[in-house]
Amino acid sequence: MKFSTKSSYGLRAITHLVTNYGKKPYSLAKIAKAEKISLAYLERLFAQLKKANLVVSSKGMAGGYQLAQKPSQIAVLDVLGALEGNISVFRCLNNSGKVVCSLKSCPSAKVYQKVQKAINKSLKSMTLNDLIK
Repeated sequence: MKFSTKSSYGLRAITHLVTNYGKKPYSLAKIAKAEKISLAYLERLFAQLKKANLVVSSKGMAGGYQLAQKPSQIAVLDVLGALEGNISVFRCLNNSGKVVCSLKSCPSAKVYQKVQKAINKSLKSMTLNDLIK
């Protein structure tokens, strides 16, 4: 599976919140300008991140977005899951690696499950802090 622009743009954008963690809210307009990403697209991405309780927003002149938790407590897997939904690399598996296709006795399923488990473990072990190291 290839991750969509949602993932790459979302991770690039959230990096600004990581570097700004503990300070005042950060404007999506600033992120859009710095990353050369459409503001409207960022607004949709951050709505998904907010719905997943990964970011919080505030309105007004000094408004913007902040991380909902410490960067060290947010896994890259959580961000990608919020943006992409099912991040399984195989159509016949769900996020957790469970076989969801009609062919339950697929001989390849065990290989697929091992690959999916390794990907999930890797993405879960990386936090937002790793994006700025």
